[in-house]
Amino acid sequence: MNKLESNSPLISVIIPAYNAEKYIASTLESVLTQTYTNIEVIVVDDGSSDDTQVILAGYSNKVIIIKTENLGVSHARNTGIEAAQGSWIAFIDSDDIWHPTKLYEQYTTLGNCKWSHCDSVYIGENQSGTVKRSDYSHIPTINVFDELIVENFITTSSVLIEKALLSEFGKFDENLLCLEDWKLWVEIARTNPLAYCDKALLEYRVYSGSTSRKARYVLPLHIALINNIFSQAPAKAHYKTLKTKAKTKSYTICSYIAEEANDFSFAMTCSYRAWLLKPTNIQAIKRLIACTLNFLRFSNNQALKK
Repeated sequence: MNKLESNSPLISVIIPAYNAEKYIASTLESVLTQTYTNIEVIVVDDGSSDDTQVILAGYSNKVIIIKTENLGVSHARNTGIEAAQGSWIAFIDSDDIWHPTKLYEQYTTLGNCKWSHCDSVYIGENQSGTVKRSDYSHIPTINVFDELIVENFITTSSVLIEKALLSEFGKFDENLLCLEDWKLWVEIARTNPLAYCDKALLEYRVYSGSTSRKARYVLPLHIALINNIFSQAPAKAHYKTLKTKAKTKSYTICSYIAEEANDFSFAMTCSYRAWLLKPTNIQAIKRLIACTLNFLRFSNNQALKK
């Protein structure tokens, strides 16, 4: 591995941690063994009640440790950004792992871009070694807003970004309990090309599938954010179609999540709303029919059990 020159910029690595005793040591080791060595590591303990602090104490001479109240991951990341001395910021969650060359590979492939992401390998339940390749590798350095508004293909633990760019867009929205990363990336992507490093340099830990209860909470928030993003965006001819596409995708995904959880009523509602947006779309019609039949079948089975 070629070493970067000694004048390479300082990269601040920010790790939000909440009750992270199980994996935080592995995460830190993957960061501290990066081949790009001009880094500072900032761990923001978001009010952990387990032994996270005990483990972090063993790294106190290698990392900056900030302890806060339990105010959420956005506050933790923003706290890290404010404390960062580097001109570049990289994020990693407290249960993910970086390949040793992650920062080097990304920094040396930035080109003229001010931010970058890379591919991931999924680890965790039933996901060992599953490679998550970007669906958008064919657009490495152009405006990815149109793709990102429809699907969040950026994993936060893969992001390397110029600190000034983060400051320009107001950091992570602390009022959101979810989708805060997607909202920020969409806002940045509207005017800033995204570099893509075509290597799986991140091991991203996934857990058991999304629940219908979570989908019921996330869906209206997601739709509201889509509406708000387009209300603030400069008018473009294709934005009306793009907005419909984004909302349709959101409803459709939630219909599948609900169906897997046997929440057939919510699945049917979601598929119906997706169909309303595209009433002549064959796939939307098929999805609505399938969800309706599943709902009727489930309701009939429940009635027979009584």
